[in-house]
Amino acid sequence: MHHGLNDVPRPTRRRRGAGRLIALLAAAGVVLAGCSAAEPAPAPEKEQRTSLTLGVVGELTSFNAATATGATAANRAVSALLDERLGSIDGSLQVVPNDGLGRITRVQGDPLKVSYELFTDRVWSDGTAVTLDDLVFGWAVSSHFFDDATYDVNGQVVSGTRYFDTAMPADPNARTARPIVDRADDTLTLTYDQPFADWNRQWLLDRPVHVVAQRAGVSVEELITAILTAPEGDPRAPAEPNPVLAAAAAVWNTGFDVAPGTTPDPASVVSAGPWSVAEVTADSLRLTRRDSYQGAHFPGLEGLTVRFFADRAAQLAALEAGEVDVANVGDLDVAERKTLTDAGYQVQVGPTTQTLHLRFADATASDLRQAMTLATDRSSLVQDVLGAMRPDAQPLQSFLSSTAAGQLYADLIAGNGAPGTGADVDGARNALGDRAAVLRLSYDTTDEVSAQVFSRLVSMGARAGIAVRAATPGDTVDATLSWVGEDESLYRSARDRLAEGIDGPNTDELFDDLTVHTDPVDVLAEAKEIDRSLFSVYAGIPLLERTGAVVAAAGVGGVAYTSEPDGVPPAFWTWSPPQS
Repeated sequence: MHHGLNDVPRPTRRRRGAGRLIALLAAAGVVLAGCSAAEPAPAPEKEQRTSLTLGVVGELTSFNAATATGATAANRAVSALLDERLGSIDGSLQVVPNDGLGRITRVQGDPLKVSYELFTDRVWSDGTAVTLDDLVFGWAVSSHFFDDATYDVNGQVVSGTRYFDTAMPADPNARTARPIVDRADDTLTLTYDQPFADWNRQWLLDRPVHVVAQRAGVSVEELITAILTAPEGDPRAPAEPNPVLAAAAAVWNTGFDVAPGTTPDPASVVSAGPWSVAEVTADSLRLTRRDSYQGAHFPGLEGLTVRFFADRAAQLAALEAGEVDVANVGDLDVAERKTLTDAGYQVQVGPTTQTLHLRFADATASDLRQAMTLATDRSSLVQDVLGAMRPDAQPLQSFLSSTAAGQLYADLIAGNGAPGTGADVDGARNALGDRAAVLRLSYDTTDEVSAQVFSRLVSMGARAGIAVRAATPGDTVDATLSWVGEDESLYRSARDRLAEGIDGPNTDELFDDLTVHTDPVDVLAEAKEIDRSLFSVYAGIPLLERTGAVVAAAGVGGVAYTSEPDGVPPAFWTWSPPQS
């Protein structure tokens, strides 16, 4: 038994040594651990940016950019962000339907019938539904259906009533009958007096009718009833103003203005787009994304701040200081572009819708018009004036459009009769019968580009025996260098171009035909013929477009170029902040 108590073997000396070594190593490990540097704490994650700042030149004076006084670049920029419509214009001036809000459908060609549908779950930023009543009101504003005003030569009303003082005058070719509202089918239908090329640019949605009615002291039902029943205006028999329409018009004309020195209550700014106004200060507007928005333009950003600058110099200074993320900065020079790129900005450069034309006066002899056209080396002129910023710039080849219109322009100039872009000095001399001639040219001497072009025309004309001189007061002007703004519509561009200068043998008839085409293919074909008509009589020389630039801070994504000189870069819903 006692022997059994001693059966557990005692550890040998070697095993005791191994155990002691393990214990010593363990203890040493504890000591060493206490002496070594502590594990570094994980770096705090950088807070991801969710908003950007847009820089705009000008002052916010109205939340209605469609009025005669509210149509400023700054107000239009705000409108582009806040106002949802059934269509928009992209960076190449093409119409993009807004299928997230509703549909515009050409139901019939002649007579032209167009239907409008709004999706039922779309709401204004105050939660009120966007309805057909809003479209009815928008039609009343843009159609000038109720006006019976007569105007003097300066455009001032001398008798009758002009209700809605829109920046864009009523288009005589866009007249329609009173809209037909089918509430069971959720559609509004317009029937045009005649087919109209720009039917797909009549978007109707305007100020929220419930806000206009409330501020006018009437109900929405009273206002819509007045629009659907009041007689059409007749300037030959002006009537007493309709009190409901007059009250609504007074609100529309000035009720959305921002009085100098005041800041409106953000809650009073009701928008159809994906932003709500969170804060208004003297020089900024802070927007926040609204969760109730159900359209196709839901932004990736959670917020957007618009900063307003007194002038372009202040805008550029803010960019250089890193205070602005996105801006349309207009016509940069080489040094300004380098400063921005050195500061890390992405700079996109391209043509704008502002085009420079030499247009001959009606009384200018045809041989002089032909000779000056042949003497002008447009290729070298464009490279001299634009080459430093846009090495790929090409001379304009159309009276009606420009490269700012992208593929539309490329299609237009294919077979439109445009002359060559180089000079034919011998041809110019032959046109004049080798006699000397004088061309008195009027231009804006304060415009740098016009001044550069004028000096080059002087030297080009001289080679063909034409003395190009700056017209002085009292001179008979033979030609004018003039900047003209291109419209996104070929119809309106043609209308504006034909309002001045020489017409071709059948230009007016061609324009009449263009106006009543409702298929874009037919509009394009007619526009080509108008160009051919003008080129055939040497009506003028399309020269070049002014250059524009859109900048975005390093890492900012989704910002596209726009050819609109002061426009907000398109598709703000694709913009994204830098990723850390």
